[in-house]
Amino acid sequence: MKKIKISVAALLCSVAVKAQIPEVIEVRTLEPFGRSEMVLYCEDLNFNDLQYFYLGRFNKKYHYVKYTGAKNVTVLLNDKPGDTRELCTKQGDKPSSCKIVDSFAASYDLVATEKIFQVWISKPLK
Repeated sequence: MKKIKISVAALLCSVAVKAQIPEVIEVRTLEPFGRSEMVLYCEDLNFNDLQYFYLGRFNKKYHYVKYTGAKNVTVLLNDKPGDTRELCTKQGDKPSSCKIVDSFAASYDLVATEKIFQVWISKPLK
């Protein structure tokens, strides 16, 4: 009977820890192709969730991620010096918030306060 209680306690602790793992969004421009690459992963090395997404040179769209239950999201931007990106977030049903940010070797820490947390990143139109 004691072994069952210990294993259930261990299982509950591991679920609670995994819920707090920070998520990472990494965006960069791939030269000479002019494509924008987004890589998604979490900081837990035991969780195999690495994903790659690309936008083409003439594609005016944006990278988009929708999280359910995330707490911390780190956005890493790796473009050329002087480049900027538009970083937008939306918490649940609240209005979205957008700002133009530096995208040369930059890191932005976002905190999700609602169950549904959305992030989209685009290059501002010139």
